[in-house]
Amino acid sequence: MDGVDKEKVQRVVYEMSKGSKYFENEERKEAFIRQKIEHMRARCAKLTPHDISHYQKVADNRVPELEATRDLSRTWLHVDMDGFYAAVETLSDPSLKGKPMAVGGMSMISTANYEARRFGVRSAMPGFIARKLCPELNFVPTDFKKYTYYSDLTRKVFHNCDPNIMATSLDEAYLDITEVCQKRGISSSEVFSAYKVLLISQT
Repeated sequence: MDGVDKEKVQRVVYEMSKGSKYFENEERKEAFIRQKIEHMRARCAKLTPHDISHYQKVADNRVPELEATRDLSRTWLHVDMDGFYAAVETLSDPSLKGKPMAVGGMSMISTANYEARRFGVRSAMPGFIARKLCPELNFVPTDFKKYTYYSDLTRKVFHNCDPNIMATSLDEAYLDITEVCQKRGISSSEVFSAYKVLLISQT
């Protein structure tokens, strides 16, 4: 979202969503957050210097306890493929390359490519608002069968590194790369670079 006119985006979102269920839901969420902040401020205002000193000591004692339980012997790689659905759609239809594009429809979009994000278009944004921000926006319907296929390809690559990968979604996974680093005498950054190349070559 770097370089995006955030004030303009907020203004368009506000104007386009007034009176909608989306707008009402956002207002409810904002009111809840305001209420929560005020509640926390009220609780803080009641704390005495003695209370603050007591809780500071509790925190100071808890820190070494937590540090003692930390296991830094393993090296983990967190993979989060940003704009995965949009990347898959561009791979399927190269004519979309370089054009602002969002996966989804006028009611809601799942994700957007970087060209669309320059206009302030983002995931979980209603499509009609996204079109207002970016009139040239191309919509592509979601195709989870296709995304699952490409996600499976990436997992095959990950399995070579960690047979017990933890996949949290089609585009996100956690890999324990401790053994790979030790056996090959390489760093975690080198593993990342190698798998980045492998993923690109697989697709």
